[in-house]
Amino acid sequence: MGRTIKLLLYFFAYQLAFMGVFICGYMIHKGVFEVPQTPDSTYTSLILLAQVLSTAAMGIHLLVGKYVPLDRKTWSYCSSSKVLIASVVFILALGLWTNYLSELADLPNSMQETFEMMMRHPLGIIAIVIMAPIVEELLFRGAIEGYLLRKWKHPAGAIVFSSLVFGLVHGNWVQAPFAFVIGLALGWMYYRTGSLLPGILMHFVNNSTAVLGFLITDNPDATMVSEYGPQGAVWMAVAGAAVTVLCVYLFQKKLITQPAVWHEIEEVESQNDENVFIQNK
Repeated sequence: MGRTIKLLLYFFAYQLAFMGVFICGYMIHKGVFEVPQTPDSTYTSLILLAQVLSTAAMGIHLLVGKYVPLDRKTWSYCSSSKVLIASVVFILALGLWTNYLSELADLPNSMQETFEMMMRHPLGIIAIVIMAPIVEELLFRGAIEGYLLRKWKHPAGAIVFSSLVFGLVHGNWVQAPFAFVIGLALGWMYYRTGSLLPGILMHFVNNSTAVLGFLITDNPDATMVSEYGPQGAVWMAVAGAAVTVLCVYLFQKKLITQPAVWHEIEEVESQNDENVFIQNK
């Protein structure tokens, strides 16, 4: 728990630091002493640049601080392109029924204007599509879940806990439940493969789909029901749920039949056995 809190404090500290520097720079340049009520293009660009740079700084911190291993297992692509292809299908299918359920819940969206602004700006798209998938997987899966998988006896606890934190950090009622479910899928894939690459790819596809959907429709209020009708939305959700179950079955029975080894005890025992073998030789 202490490690998670520390990493989250770093995460928010980087954001506050970069935001503070850029906002102060803007106010000095404009000769004002307050944040503009109606942000101009310069202010918007600076805020988004601060978001990109703070996220990058957090990623560098995680790697340099060795919170995320740089070993081959963590950065391999699971020895099969089939796993990556199935991962893409998995996240797309998951998105169909989770989005539909989110629409039914009709939770308040306190950050809709912020997301609209980000998805209309090149720096915002970079933050959502590139920086978030990489750094959030480093943080929530690599640094938090990976650590807990090595320390806790039951992997389900590590997956659920990291997903819960992932959902809450998004800070938006309408997004938190969806992020939690997505986090479960990403966390489960990390547990099964031991690699961050499937999760990064899934995260990238999920965020890219959201941005493309917004840009294509150019309607922030567009929903599955409004675009495909009530019956069409239901059938899409049902199909997505069926494909999700199929993907889970394929991963467990065909593609990744055994999860990665996580427990430090098992690793130490394996190393001891190797040392004994070498000494006997």
